[in-house]
Amino acid sequence: MKFYNRNKELQAIKDLADLSKKHAHMLVIFGRRRVGKTRLVMESLDSVYFFVGKKTSPLLLREFSDILKNELTGFVPDFSNWDDFVRFLFAYSQEHPISVVFDEFQNFEYVDPAIFSIFQKYWDMHHNNTPILLVFVGSYIGLMKKIFINAKEPLYGRATARIDLKPLSYKYTRQICKDMGFMQEDDIVMLYSTFGGVPRYYQLIADYGLTTYEDVIRTLLLSENAVLKDEVRQILISEFGNNYTTYFSVLEAISSGKGTLKEISDITGIEMKSLSRYLHDLVNTFEIVERRGPVLKGTKMGRYVIKDQMVRFWFRFINPNLSFIESGKYDLVFEKVKASLQSFIGPVFEDIARDIVFEDLPFPPVKMGAWWNRRGDEVDIAVIGEKPYRILLGEVKWNSRPLGIQEVKKLLDKCTIVDWYNDVRKEYFVMVSKAGFTDAARRFMDEEGVVGLDMNELVERLS
Repeated sequence: MKFYNRNKELQAIKDLADLSKKHAHMLVIFGRRRVGKTRLVMESLDSVYFFVGKKTSPLLLREFSDILKNELTGFVPDFSNWDDFVRFLFAYSQEHPISVVFDEFQNFEYVDPAIFSIFQKYWDMHHNNTPILLVFVGSYIGLMKKIFINAKEPLYGRATARIDLKPLSYKYTRQICKDMGFMQEDDIVMLYSTFGGVPRYYQLIADYGLTTYEDVIRTLLLSENAVLKDEVRQILISEFGNNYTTYFSVLEAISSGKGTLKEISDITGIEMKSLSRYLHDLVNTFEIVERRGPVLKGTKMGRYVIKDQMVRFWFRFINPNLSFIESGKYDLVFEKVKASLQSFIGPVFEDIARDIVFEDLPFPPVKMGAWWNRRGDEVDIAVIGEKPYRILLGEVKWNSRPLGIQEVKKLLDKCTIVDWYNDVRKEYFVMVSKAGFTDAARRFMDEEGVVGLDMNELVERLS
């Protein structure tokens, strides 16, 4: 698969490599598994590459010694300990500037955590006079944060640059799908709702030659040898450790639509005081969940949502049905997926539409998001601009039939509830409908100044 986007990250790494020819730089790259961290490094650097596997310290040291002998010119000794290894890297770089990549660097926590202090020692001694670029790549975000962001850890404050590599946006994921032969916009949204912007999952779809959404789900998730069946479970157990069962319960609750602290507590049975700690970890340490608040409302109105689409899909459809899956009842589980898929996609389509609309606004925004109140009223798109006071409000529908005049009127009526400088504000309205609008609705929107976007008109804004 060709390399998509990442232009800013590529340039940042290349710039850092140039700077490291004068004195040392330390780059930390982290992000969820399969997101493309290793590929990013390979595309941007000519480097000595080490993969930190979970093996005994002597075996890993011997492997790394062999790599150095193969990659470097001149004499490379055998190393009896990690101190000798790191000292050699700094000494060699003083004569021959190099870039060195340690992939899955957090695994040293299991191999020999003393290496973090060793790197600290030689970094503090030599970074001002050694032309070396050290790149530390890691997939387990919680552990990488502990190593580099925890003030009690040896490498705290040493990194000179950091890249938090996120999944690709819908724009570039859509391009991947188009290049793979998925031409229907509905199919692309369904794939994105399931796998998000993680390139490796789309590579698997291409490798297996899958051409329909049903084939994708059955082959990669719902069959005896499905390669992704245990993917999320394995990743998250490694992140969460022994407390994974509690985190799993919280994530399953959120995936089912329970977004407030009380809703999650009620369905999981976890006391709200304890639950707050787990949610804090999921938001701030592991970055799997985010807390969203309504535009114009206080922080107590926040809702929790799962950011990672694959994690959300797995907890919505796979984890609750593990008994059926383990007993081979794959058809039954797929029918459950089919029955709930459209409602599952709805919130993802709202996010897609919001992001696209936010890229082309009629005024400079101060706040962007959605709006809701305690009574249950909701507006999918809400943007405000100040002085002069302007507001854009909109609805997003993942629907199977064209919207009529009544649905547009509901938006206009609902927007009167949004209380914000009602007497002086200038209002803008947008309706996004997957299936478009009736001719009568189009005429009505033109009269009322409502921008209407069907699926094709929405994605045209991505160009």
